[in-house]
Amino acid sequence: MSILVIAQYAAALTTIAGAVGLFVKWVVVKPIKAYIDQATYPISPGANGGRSLSDVAQTVNRIESKQTDIEKRVVAIEELVTKPATRPKKSAN
Repeated sequence: MSILVIAQYAAALTTIAGAVGLFVKWVVVKPIKAYIDQATYPISPGANGGRSLSDVAQTVNRIESKQTDIEKRVVAIEELVTKPATRPKKSAN
């Protein structure tokens, strides 16, 4: 076998591999990617009860903010209950 014949076989195999690769890309990968894009669309009515992940994150942040506010109020009340002598007295003017 001459080097020219081996080069022809290599070129033919490379062309066949490229064609198979393109076929797989267009027939298998593209539909799967389109399905994943559709399923993970940010505002997908069928997913997450009609709410997107960013809506859920905003709700969690609001809950955390309210919890922090409630925690501050509870600590203030506990301080008033456990240390009543330290609060300033109101003047009777």
